[in-house]
Amino acid sequence: MPSQTLRRTLGLALVLAASLLPADADANTDAAHGPSALATAGEGALTLALAKPTRPPPEPFVYTAEPHYEAAHFVTGEPGSKRAAKLFELAQTIAREGSDLRYSHRTKIRRGEGVYHFDCSGMLNWMLARVSKQALATLDRERPVAATYAKTMARAPGHKRRDGWREVERIEDLRPGDIFAWRRPTSWPKGGNTGHAGIVAALPEPVDFIAGAYLVRIYDSTRYAHQDDARAESGATGFGSGTILFMADDQGEPIGYAWYGSQSSGWYRTEVAFGRI
Repeated sequence: MPSQTLRRTLGLALVLAASLLPADADANTDAAHGPSALATAGEGALTLALAKPTRPPPEPFVYTAEPHYEAAHFVTGEPGSKRAAKLFELAQTIAREGSDLRYSHRTKIRRGEGVYHFDCSGMLNWMLARVSKQALATLDRERPVAATYAKTMARAPGHKRRDGWREVERIEDLRPGDIFAWRRPTSWPKGGNTGHAGIVAALPEPVDFIAGAYLVRIYDSTRYAHQDDARAESGATGFGSGTILFMADDQGEPIGYAWYGSQSSGWYRTEVAFGRI
């Protein structure tokens, strides 16, 4: 049986090893990982929980009034361009006609049967192929992912459309049919998805009790529900609508997000970009 000193040494070594394990979290959920394994040493005398590195906690909101969590009332508004209008119409069609919806990294579409299986970027890739091949080609990758969208939109000009894209610089200027994307926060453990992306479904609503916060109704494909999510009751994954929150700096430009809207425990700072096709 190992001595007390040896057990302590083994314990420190195991904890250090746990801190170096890669994380496999999906970048679109606030949940941190719990213990992943148990390690034993000696005759069962030493048992340690090995945990993968966890993402840091979110930054706290700055509350300006008592929080209240009734569902937001969004105004749909008008799309900002003809192509954005087509993208928005296609999203509405999927919401209306889709009957077999599933989150999957392998895209499978059978429109006549209502089958739509894809992840967030797979959804956008398939939709852009039908409403703006130029915007899709500008992404310059065989299989664009969320980070590809964030990079492309951040590089697009804000005053005019170029190569199929125009950046929307401020949250309050978003319109239905615009696209959002964020990168996986750099403070998170490596591994997992590159971020998240989707389509704006209505005009943004300022949160009257959180400084710098806007609620945005969106369409996306995900495994995890948002605030006031249309998928929540059935527990379905894949395509659907929900409400997320974006944080703005003093100029109104995005600096982070909260997955579960104003009901989130806080927000994550990361690169967020908005674009209009």
